[in-house]
Amino acid sequence: MSASLANKLITVTGAASGIGLSTARLLARRGALLSLADYNKSKLSQAHEELVSVSSSQKILSTTLDIRNTQSVNDWIASTTQHFSRPLDGCANIAGFHPLWSPKSVEEVTDEEFEECININTLGLFKCLRAQLAPGIISPNGGGIVNVGSVSGLIGFAGDSAYVASKHAAHGLTKCASKEAGKRGIRVNAVAPGQTNTPMVQAMAAEKGVLPTPPVSLQREGQPEEIAEAIVWLLGEESRYVTGSIYRVDGGMLD
Repeated sequence: MSASLANKLITVTGAASGIGLSTARLLARRGALLSLADYNKSKLSQAHEELVSVSSSQKILSTTLDIRNTQSVNDWIASTTQHFSRPLDGCANIAGFHPLWSPKSVEEVTDEEFEECININTLGLFKCLRAQLAPGIISPNGGGIVNVGSVSGLIGFAGDSAYVASKHAAHGLTKCASKEAGKRGIRVNAVAPGQTNTPMVQAMAAEKGVLPTPPVSLQREGQPEEIAEAIVWLLGEESRYVTGSIYRVDGGMLD
């Protein structure tokens, strides 16, 4: 796996914390060239410093980015290929949003609450995919794109309709893009994590007091590093015949 990613140019959104940072760490250790993006400027700066220390400043580019902004996304992708003077080899679209824990039935959800989830988890992902799949952006030798969905994109959860809808849509985008890009040697997959010990989940637990242990076969929540391992595998040559898949990493939550 290490050899297949050495000196490959990979973009990572949501790179400042959680699954995104764990993925960037793993890619950096395996020798990839990285273009990191995140909405949180200060946390991204900290992540950049850490990753440079295990890689090199020549291999790490960081950009503060709001994936909801079309021009900003397009500029980020263009500046990445210009900075490294080469096309992309892969993309990890990890940026996402979940509202703090406040279960609401469909009839209670406001337009603003629903749109916030859709604008980041669905439209933001779409804008990244559109920019990444534009002609000439990904290497003519092919490449891999991995989107982060959720088990919430596979089943329904009462009181969480906005997030669930946004992640179902993310999985749909993944499947459509894989059908369209396959003829160019571009593989598009998604991972569907279960409950994972990320800052977002920790914030939800702090607001609620505690989040119950998810009903999974392994009887624990996942760790960001475990999700990152799956993402990196899907980016590498070892998964070269895998595309259009929604790859569950949930400890047996849906079994």
